[in-house]
Amino acid sequence: MAALSLFGSFALSSPAEASKSSANSTIVESDLEEECKQQGDLPARQQGWARNRFEQCHRYTRVINLYHSQTLEYRGKIEFVFEILAFASYSGRRVDFVLSLEDVGISSQLNHELGYITVNMDGCKGVPNVTCTGETYRTDAIAAWYARPVFDPVIATSTDGSGASPYATVNLDALTTIMVEYRDGITLPYSELTATTRARFDSAGPEIGSAPQHGTVFRDYTPVLELDRRAGSDHRQEAIHVDDAQNNPSRTFPSFVGKSPPGAVGARPLHRLMGSRSDMNRLEARKVCVDVWGPNYATGGLQCDEYPFAVTYEGAAMSTAGIYCGNSSDPVNADWRKWHGSARPIDGAHNGRGGILLSAFFRTNRVLDCDEFHVNVIR
Repeated sequence: MAALSLFGSFALSSPAEASKSSANSTIVESDLEEECKQQGDLPARQQGWARNRFEQCHRYTRVINLYHSQTLEYRGKIEFVFEILAFASYSGRRVDFVLSLEDVGISSQLNHELGYITVNMDGCKGVPNVTCTGETYRTDAIAAWYARPVFDPVIATSTDGSGASPYATVNLDALTTIMVEYRDGITLPYSELTATTRARFDSAGPEIGSAPQHGTVFRDYTPVLELDRRAGSDHRQEAIHVDDAQNNPSRTFPSFVGKSPPGAVGARPLHRLMGSRSDMNRLEARKVCVDVWGPNYATGGLQCDEYPFAVTYEGAAMSTAGIYCGNSSDPVNADWRKWHGSARPIDGAHNGRGGILLSAFFRTNRVLDCDEFHVNVIR
């Protein structure tokens, strides 16, 4: 940039490359940084951009205008690109952060020795049941940032089994602030809360099935279950049913004006229901199959399939009885006729395969009780 004086022209390693070379980091090789750069303005939001439940990035390009503290006269500017790559462990209670501040520059009329940038990952340390190590705070002059843009790795861990019941969960909100100063005694400093990285540690144990008993996810990513309705799919009837419920509810039962089943991408999410109350959802949904197709609806190997799934709070019994996340009561006065959902007989093998896919989806994304998710049908 013509108006800025930069220090040197040598190539700097990327944050991802720097993290791989660190003996203290367990981050595997990842193309997260490159994909993050392709996401437009999404990584620049305070919550950043998450590729999945286990990889998240923040990327901010800043040009900070500096002003005289008394006259508000423009004095010059400092610019930089700040990035956080964050990796949650699927099989342990750990988050690895790689922070970098690159492409640092200062207006040529300013003295680079007086330009300072401070980065503070506050909210990481001092959280009960969480330990943070590494370079969570750094303040340096412009030249020092240019010479060493990548921080020492930051690692947040949580003790197995600690936290809130029933799944020993601990939430971490890692808040990162940046302050820009021109330390001449007359220039206003600039400060902003740049990034919030929200993670959850859990020790769900056997409740999460064959998944690792302890793990970590990023809370700002809502996972999406994909079902395939194309010819040859081994769960095609399941996928067609979900597609009809989401996009053509007039083709589904129960039938009433204004029915709007949730769960599609961009619509209201579904919420996982763990425990035996899912059986009550199944029983209520079967009343639809009996009412519409008769008591022999299962003839020929059919099964009564329901959407939203029985293992969600949006199922037939829970939702019509007003039982939502955080309410441990059994549904009373449930009424399938008012259900914003659908039940119909489909091929038993397709129904079974759909259930297997759903269970695997919950395991691989560490979806616990009340966690949100969406369902997308591939056509």
